[in-house]
Amino acid sequence: MNIICLGDSTTYGYMISRNKVWSNILNSKFTEDNKDIKFINKGINGDMISGMLSRFDIDCINNNPDKVILMAGVNDIFTCRSLEKIKDDMIGIINKAIKNNIDIIVFSPIPFIKKAFTFFEASNMIDEFENVLIEYIDFIKSYTKENNIKYINTYDIFINNILKYNNYYDIYFDGVHLNENGHHLFALEIYKELKYLLI
Repeated sequence: MNIICLGDSTTYGYMISRNKVWSNILNSKFTEDNKDIKFINKGINGDMISGMLSRFDIDCINNNPDKVILMAGVNDIFTCRSLEKIKDDMIGIINKAIKNNIDIIVFSPIPFIKKAFTFFEASNMIDEFENVLIEYIDFIKSYTKENNIKYINTYDIFINNILKYNNYYDIYFDGVHLNENGHHLFALEIYKELKYLLI
């Protein structure tokens, strides 16, 4: 089973060695389980969901995957793109996958840490970014449920599991990007979820 991981820097693994990125850790975990499952990293640093929609044919359809994992939208929020356009592009990607008989699993964006947000100067927008992110995640949750699309709420996984038991500065570089430990913890949590979705 080949699974394309379509996303931005959280998927690509900003400043992370390739073998330490969550998708490669999942490859190792499923290999240990003797499962023929391969996660293919198609994340691009800084990409927006509109970019993922435009490259879906090249990065997904042309590679003939069995499944696609989509995790996108946070860069759109950080650049003040309208929530309606973000939603439309997400639906566009889902529809492209369905049309091409590709099973899609949607991940919510992960949380960013307001007090550690140093990726760029936008301190006066932090609360607004967070509000839009929550609204976007609520939309993903309702849309996937209504349309019978597989969904993993990775935002809640971080809040309720990872950040509950770990200091944010042991997980993030800058309040946005996961460090090596963050990718490791994320992979372990996602592995538990995917074991049931990939049966």
